[in-house]
Amino acid sequence: MKRLLGLVLCVLMLSLAVVANAELDNDQMFSYILDEFTAIAQIPRGSGNTDAISDYLKAWGEEHGFATMQDEVGNIRWDVPATPGYENAPLTVLQAHMDMVVVSDDGRDMTQSPIVVVNKPEEGIVSSDGHTSLGSDDGIGIATAMFLAVSEDYVHGPLRVLVTINEEGGSPSGVGNMDHAWVEDAKYMVNIDSEDYATCTVAACGFASYSFNVPLESEAADAAKVAYSIDLSGLKGGHSGVDIDKNRANAIKAVDYCLAYAKYLGIDVQLASFTGGTGMTAIPVLANAVITFSPEYEDEFKALMDETIGYFGQQFDRTEAGYNFTYGPTDMPETVLTADCSAKVIDLIASVEDGVNTISQRYAGITETSFNLGTVNIVAGEESTTIRQAMRCSSQWPVMLANMQFQAIANAFGVEIVSSAENPYDPANISIGWEEKETDVIAQMYASAFERYTGDACVITAVHGGLECADFAEWNDELEIISVGPTVENPHSVSEYVESDTVWNTCGAIATLLTDISAETAE
Repeated sequence: MKRLLGLVLCVLMLSLAVVANAELDNDQMFSYILDEFTAIAQIPRGSGNTDAISDYLKAWGEEHGFATMQDEVGNIRWDVPATPGYENAPLTVLQAHMDMVVVSDDGRDMTQSPIVVVNKPEEGIVSSDGHTSLGSDDGIGIATAMFLAVSEDYVHGPLRVLVTINEEGGSPSGVGNMDHAWVEDAKYMVNIDSEDYATCTVAACGFASYSFNVPLESEAADAAKVAYSIDLSGLKGGHSGVDIDKNRANAIKAVDYCLAYAKYLGIDVQLASFTGGTGMTAIPVLANAVITFSPEYEDEFKALMDETIGYFGQQFDRTEAGYNFTYGPTDMPETVLTADCSAKVIDLIASVEDGVNTISQRYAGITETSFNLGTVNIVAGEESTTIRQAMRCSSQWPVMLANMQFQAIANAFGVEIVSSAENPYDPANISIGWEEKETDVIAQMYASAFERYTGDACVITAVHGGLECADFAEWNDELEIISVGPTVENPHSVSEYVESDTVWNTCGAIATLLTDISAETAE
């Protein structure tokens, strides 16, 4: 009944709404967004490296005459006045995040290097130069909010733009340190951080991280043995949430399989190093291990590697075309992990779950629970290492099972595990994300605005990714939230690109929604 009343209210509101924004010029809109995005891309802004971009956005807001705030951690707020005559419309928040997942395949220092933005109108896309991630997640969201804040070509009520730091990970948290008062007076929020055109997201999964802290024991390498390197690179990678169901390989797990297989066959493998991954929220695109073993096993090792690489190709050639999976002799390292320590590390990585775990029973085709083995950095001679694992979930039960599973693995291997939750075994501390309220009408309003502006239908759905909407929803029970955005393919990877027409169509649809909201005057 509540949902029905909400839909009736939505229809009544739309009947009073100012009709669509035919005066918006798509070419002009896209040009403005692309220019602002390119300027943002010149500022290195990986998670935890957001001071410069925060200062840039603060200066931008002040330059354009908006009441601008920058809090202690760097979150940015712009208050944008309503179109004259619409000051009494309810406050709507436009929200995005300033950090990005930085991935590079050519070794450039991404704490210093800008992103090269390449507009390809003949292909209808915007990409990087092919050697770094693009950062359209969520630079395009910020640039879209910039256009909506300055444009005089549509009607809107009072707006507030919030841009958070470190949404993708890192410390300090942006939304976790934001003053709740920044959203407590708002009625609507449009998060511009989704990656699928023609969808309106009303639910997202929660996120938890697990760190296995492993002590290392090393010794001098035996010069009588042989040393080999195993290298896997050029994988597609991607977002550990929205891409986890696309049959993409995890480079760390693949290389570890080779090591575990060798160990299973009785080869006396000792690790000199094992590195891979760039962060918990990105599917690892590369991994490398350097090992030693007795020369009597050399032929057997080569046979198992050839067999493994062949099976890998059968599984992933369709989704991972262009990868390089190689092995070969290398220089003898000076130091290796002891045999027992090598075995512990190899078995621990093999034991940690990775990929899709369960499928949602509420939203068709959406992953409910998944895991991503994000990073390893094991170097003989170091005292310890940390193996990092991420979990995304929108239901409490799988999270509770995972907490016990990971603790059991840690106990079995005699290592410490640290969770992002203060007490992960207390269901009250489990983050299961954000869900639409039965009385919310903004999703139906956006779907109508989207169809009127673009001519395309809009699907209301959930996403298997983390969105800051979950935090905002907890602060204001009356706040109605949606998440929208253009199509971003292969986010968090060097293959990332955004489809150009979906950028201006999404922006135009948001503008149309804001015009509709402006007709809803406050009492």
